[in-house]
Formats: sequence, structure tokens, C-alpha cells
Amino acid sequence: MNALRWPSLQRQSIATRLFVTSAACSLVILVVAGVILSTIYRRNTERSFDERLHVYLKSLVASVAAPDDGDRTESFSLGEPRFDLPLSGWYWQVTRVDKSFDTRSSTSLFGGKLPAMPDPGPKARPGDLREGYATGPDERLLRMVERTIDLGEDGRYLIQVAADANEIEQTISSFRLALTFTFFLLGLALAATAVFQVRFGLQPLSRLQQAVGAIRRGQAERIDGNYSDDLAPLASEVNLLIDSNREILDRARTQVGNLAHALKTPLSVIVNEASGDEGPLADKVREQAAVMRDQVNWYLERARAAARAGSVGASTEVGPVVDGILRTAAKIHRDRDLAFDREIEADLRFRGERQDFEEMVGNLVDNAGKWADARVLVLVKPAAPRDDRPFLAVWVEDDGPGLPQEARERMLRRGARLDESKPGSGLGLSIVADLADLYGGHLALEPSSLGGLRAVLVLPAN
Repeated sequence: MNALRWPSLQRQSIATRLFVTSAACSLVILVVAGVILSTIYRRNTERSFDERLHVYLKSLVASVAAPDDGDRTESFSLGEPRFDLPLSGWYWQVTRVDKSFDTRSSTSLFGGKLPAMPDPGPKARPGDLREGYATGPDERLLRMVERTIDLGEDGRYLIQVAADANEIEQTISSFRLALTFTFFLLGLALAATAVFQVRFGLQPLSRLQQAVGAIRRGQAERIDGNYSDDLAPLASEVNLLIDSNREILDRARTQVGNLAHALKTPLSVIVNEASGDEGPLADKVREQAAVMRDQVNWYLERARAAARAGSVGASTEVGPVVDGILRTAAKIHRDRDLAFDREIEADLRFRGERQDFEEMVGNLVDNAGKWADARVLVLVKPAAPRDDRPFLAVWVEDDGPGLPQEARERMLRRGARLDESKPGSGLGLSIVADLADLYGGHLALEPSSLGGLRAVLVLPAN
């Protein structure tokens, strides 16, 4: 059970964990304090109630110890009317315990008798007061005090005074109700205080989170602003990490450019030398040089894309880029009178480099333009999030002949071409798929509602 709960606790936010722990500690403290206060109040209430009974007990002791004038019962009047009401819950009883066991009691006992309290043991001394609870003649719980006095030749007497314990319970219940209500209000106040403390205490961390999010969305290049002493080093380290990442990307781009120049120049020389000769060898050299050039272009472009995909803070607005691609495509295919339409939801942004987005969508639009009969449609809309990250989907559809399932799978392979009459190297869709994969997205081909092919490009969004 603990092993199952621990990961869920680890995934909770700091604010939630602070509030939950604060609320739990406050609840435990309030419960413990309530139990302690209730126990203390019970003892004080019982002590106060016993003091009232002691007054009556002392009065009875004085009456028993007074010289016997022949009518001692009348002197036992305690001035409390409830001792005269039958079964009122207030009783007194005087019992001689040495010889005759003569008993005198209040009218309220109505012929009943008070039980003796448990034997106090050998350590008890004669004349000691004893207090406790007992069950009365009507099965009512009584609070009782008693004392044994020794009058020498006049005998030994057990004097008892009891009262209804319900008065104690009612007083304690009223106190507990008031205490519960008070502690409930105090708990609400503590909870509100905890929320304020958590929000106020974590405000710098929230600002830092927003600053990092702005960098990720491409709205800022560094973390700016003043932070507390414990967060300022973290902000500085993040800025240093961003600077280091940009330096690494710049070096990678420079090295890729140098490699491209170093490889393309010898290839051009080889092709030029082979162009001056005829024969099988020259044809094979030109053929393989073209393959090498395509391979170099593909891998170099993939390396550039990998470097750009690892950059921090790149963000591209989708609408203007798609509009520019469609204008260019319309000019390229103006002799075929193709219609290039678009449907783009507002405020969509691609979380990546503009150049990569242009290349991916441009390849898809170019491919659709080659095979379309009259229309190409581009739709851009939000896609289902993954791992709490937003994504967008770019649909590029045409009304051309379309492709069967096995052909759609083959088209995503590098260099695959279905029709040699169409211009191109066959690397376009493969490059799009690889670029999308580098950004954590994917490319899929499926039938279009227009009758041709639909390319579905899913990319991370801001």
C-alpha cells in the first residue's frame, strides 16, 4: 500500500505537498489539544461538582457527630429540596457499620439504598474522603462522595452523598460542542493561513517557472529579474545552461556547414571530370556521384535539423509560414491552375525553428501539388496532447489519384519514388518524417476526403 502511494505523492506539486502536510499537522495538533482540553475540563468539572457534594457531606458529618438529643434525623436536613423529591437523583445516606448497621437516608431514595464504593484497600485511612461513580437505585449513574467516621463508643458511620452524574455529562457535552465549533473555525483560519503562506512563499518559484516557460515558448532568451537568495543561483545556472546550449548549437551548425562544403566540392570535381568522358565507367561515376550527393544532402540536412531541434526557446507562428508556402506553391504550379486552400486555427505556434517548419510543410505541399488534379487543402489545428505537452496537426490533402496502403508505407522510406516522371530525388517525405521524429512528432499518410492522399504531420506546439 505504501509503495503504491509513494509515487503519487512524489508527483504532487510542492504547493500541494506543503498545504497537505500543514493541514495534516494542524489537524493532529487540534485533535490532540481538543482531547487534552476536554480531559482537563472533565476533571475540573468533576472537582467542582465534588466540592458541592463535600459541603453536604460535611454537614452530615457534623450532624452525626453532634450529641444525640433523641431526634437526630431532623438535624440531617441539608436545605436542598432535591433530597426530598423521590428518585430525584440527589441522595444522602448514613449507615452505622460497626454493630447494628442502622441506616438513615434522604426521602429521595424512596426506600432504596446507595451502594458502597469499592474497597479502597489496606492503604486507606479511616476518615479519608472517597470519590467516584456508582449506579443508583433507579439504574442512574451517580457521582458519589463518602467518608467513614469513628465516634468511639457512639459507633462508626459510613456517610454518603450522591448526585445525578448527568449534570456533569451535560456540562462536558456543552463544552465539547463549543470546543469543536471553536476548533473548526480555528482550523479554517489555519487552512486559509497555510494557503496564503504557500502562495506567498512559492511566488518566486512560480515567477521562475513562468520565466523558463517564456524561454521554452520563444518569448524570451534569458531569465531576467531579481530572485530570492535561494533561487538566484538556480536562475543563474539556467542562464548559463542556455548560453552553453546555444554555443554548442552554433559550433554544430558551423561544423555541418564546413563538412557540407568539404564534401560537395570534391563531388562536383568528380562529376565535372566524368562529364567530359563517355562510356560505362563515366556513366557509373556520374550515377554514383549523384547518389552520394543526395546522401550527403540528406544526412547534412538531418544533422542541421537535429541541432535546431535541440535549441531552447525556438517558436514559430504557423499562419504566416503556411501562407507564404502556399503563395510560393501557387506560383510554381500556376500553369496547372491548382487551387491552394487553407484552414488554420488562430494563435497556433510550432515549438521549433521556422526553417524546419517551412521545410516540412513545404515538402508536403510540394508533393501534394505534383499529384493533385485541381485542389490542395492545408488544415492546421490542435492535436491531442501527449505527456501533458501540447501538439498541433498539419493536414495536407490533394484530390489526385491517391496511394494504396503498401505504397504509402514505401513512400516514407528514404529515396523511394513511385513515378520517375515526376521531378525530385525521393528524399522529401523521408526528410519530413525524420524532422518530425527529431521534434517528438510523427508523419502519417492516409486516404484523403478529397479523393487523393492526406499527409498528417503532428508536431509539438506552444
